[in-house]
Amino acid sequence: MKNKIFLLFLILAVGFASCERKIDEFKANANGVNFSQFVSVGNSLTAGYADGALYTSGQENSIPNILAGQFKYVGGGKFTQPLIPTEDGVGFQPIPGGLYFFTKHVLKSVPDLNCDGTPVGTNSTKPAFLIDNPNQITLQQQLFAPSAVAGPYNNIGVPGATVQTLFYNRYGDPTLDGHPFNPYFARFATSPSTTMIQDAMIQQPTFFYLWIGNNDVLTSALSGTDALVTPVDTFAKYYNLAVGALLHSGKSPKGVLANIPDITSIPYFTTISQKLPYDNVILSETQAQGLNLLYASFGHPNWGWKAGRNPFVILTNTGEWKKMELGDQFLLTLPTDSIKCKGMGVANPITYQANPIPAQFVLEKSELSNLHAKVASFNAIIAQAAQQNNLALVDMNTYLVSFQSGMVFDGIKFNTSFVTGGLFSTDGIHLTPRGCAIAANHFIEAINAKYGCSIPQADITQKKGLIFP
Repeated sequence: MKNKIFLLFLILAVGFASCERKIDEFKANANGVNFSQFVSVGNSLTAGYADGALYTSGQENSIPNILAGQFKYVGGGKFTQPLIPTEDGVGFQPIPGGLYFFTKHVLKSVPDLNCDGTPVGTNSTKPAFLIDNPNQITLQQQLFAPSAVAGPYNNIGVPGATVQTLFYNRYGDPTLDGHPFNPYFARFATSPSTTMIQDAMIQQPTFFYLWIGNNDVLTSALSGTDALVTPVDTFAKYYNLAVGALLHSGKSPKGVLANIPDITSIPYFTTISQKLPYDNVILSETQAQGLNLLYASFGHPNWGWKAGRNPFVILTNTGEWKKMELGDQFLLTLPTDSIKCKGMGVANPITYQANPIPAQFVLEKSELSNLHAKVASFNAIIAQAAQQNNLALVDMNTYLVSFQSGMVFDGIKFNTSFVTGGLFSTDGIHLTPRGCAIAANHFIEAINAKYGCSIPQADITQKKGLIFP
């Protein structure tokens, strides 16, 4: 009897086991591609810069570092980064006579006030991005402090780099007057006289990543103009030189190139205009007549203020006064408090002075059109380089645009909305750790498709998003 019962349980166990759902395990495979010496070259998007600064965890979650972690499943080797020894971060901007340093943006709740300083409502707050402890000496010391990890460094990502600066001698030498200098490169360059591309080549990569060119457009756009964009022929010359240098660095490497996102796909250039229409000056008949008289006294008769909706007034980059048009875009730096309380874009209610919005806070639609055209030209050059040299190509331009309507990964929804979208950090330009993981997975898709590899993707849920107050 006992043997029959045992046999019955055994039969049931076999039956249940045969009904279990079997999932085929993902088998990682390099398909002959050598990932043992991976080197990345690029700008802030490569360095792990986020929230307006370079900081430790941002670097640890850089796109190349995430890629290197996944490459280990297919024979990838050690990947070193010049980690900065501060979580507060160090950002900088040039000023007359030197540099001004600051910490990363921190999202906090601050009181929401009326123009007279009184609270908008009981316990009313609004999100704000604060910069803490801008101690210049301390921040400079942190920036140039030796990295905890010894070089040479596989991640040659330098915030601010352009396609030309890849070849600048002494780009990391602060002692050379009158020459472009980047403190982010100075902190880890192998010598004061080296170039970024030389520091990549000496490592003889077996696989390389090149994502460069964003700043060739972005630097101009951040200034509210299209006049500072790198000429197309110059971009083509230096981009192809960079690809050629990496391909001939000694080990006949394979690699991946990425193109340039259109600026209209990132929150820095979309957020304010989505909330503040270009024609949000709403006037009564009396106010319109008064403004027409005021503008006439400033040499602009017949300006055409009218009752109802009116466009803001801006200064163009040539110094002319102009009515905003549909398609013009505000930058994230627009001082909205000045719009609200000082009449920026109309007239100052206290001084009775006409008060156009300065050009650096607006991109006119004609400027945007020219910037779009330059991005398209640069991306055509990048695509041609990938095709001619049989390299993988990541279309980050199209990919980021696809997030405008929202995409879901591992049950988490992402879009390009500022702060709440989960993709971009608090500077509206650079990605969050989760955003970097999403981008890294898109790189992996392109590499797998081009080279027939089976590289597993990173787990997005293990990366952090924005931390809300």
